[in-house]
Amino acid sequence: MIDVVDQLATSRGVSRSEAIRIALEVGIPLLKAGLSLNAERAVTILEHTQLALSLIVQEQYPADAEHLIAQALSN
Repeated sequence: MIDVVDQLATSRGVSRSEAIRIALEVGIPLLKAGLSLNAERAVTILEHTQLALSLIVQEQYPADAEHLIAQALSN
């Protein structure tokens, strides 16, 4: 597990301690709520939601589409 934490820390340019802190900040609230997280499923849901919303905006509000994308990127 330490090797995985070290690889993640290195890939994100943070210390091992910071990588563990981030994992705990995300994981503990989920465990307290009685939830678990399937990361692949969560990413798929996020991507699907984003794509669906983008299509709706492009089709129904084409004049606002570029501004919304620029705003999202700046946020």
